[in-house]
Amino acid sequence: MQDLDLNTTGAAAPHHAGAHAIRDGAAGDVQALVDTLSDSFSHDPVLNWVIPRRQLYPDYFNLLVREVYLPRGMIHMEREGRAAALWLPPEQRYEMAPRLALLRLGLRLLLHEGPRPLWRLRQQGRLYERHLPAEPHYYLQFIGCRQEHRGQGIGNALLERGTGVCDQQGMPAYLESSNALNVPLYKRHGFEVRARAPIAAGGPTTWFMWRKAR
Repeated sequence: MQDLDLNTTGAAAPHHAGAHAIRDGAAGDVQALVDTLSDSFSHDPVLNWVIPRRQLYPDYFNLLVREVYLPRGMIHMEREGRAAALWLPPEQRYEMAPRLALLRLGLRLLLHEGPRPLWRLRQQGRLYERHLPAEPHYYLQFIGCRQEHRGQGIGNALLERGTGVCDQQGMPAYLESSNALNVPLYKRHGFEVRARAPIAAGGPTTWFMWRKAR
């Protein structure tokens, strides 16, 4: 999912794309990453539909960063923490072990919203699994910019950094866009729409996009 300006892990020197310096995220950046992603996705069509209680977004992104992306993903962020991108390399899959914190998050969601979000999560998972390419690829799961800093080209700089890694490795890339306004930006970076579909009847639409290896 993405919410942007239109809307090799490990330490590296900042990458300058135009006026924006992009660096790798590290353990000390967890709170900044959580705050930025929670803000940038506060009005995201898909996340709002699946998890309508926005107060839970910090807990969700905290789990995601700590349990998935710090140990085995690729994190890029703007130098001042105004935007961030979370990638998984080809050898990794998006999986989160059923730890106590995850169970607590699910119980809080159930308590405040009832069973509907759990059904929606299942529907989203089924749809996304059907469209997931079998070919090894870099997966851009989340990329977002704080709402007050949109329209400044930061998302473009993040994409340049991430697709640059893909090109260095000679690997394709894949993403699911949750916002129609972002599709033209991804196309400018070489992504093509493979399919589009609503998550469920009356649910938001997702664009499934693929970038060939270069």
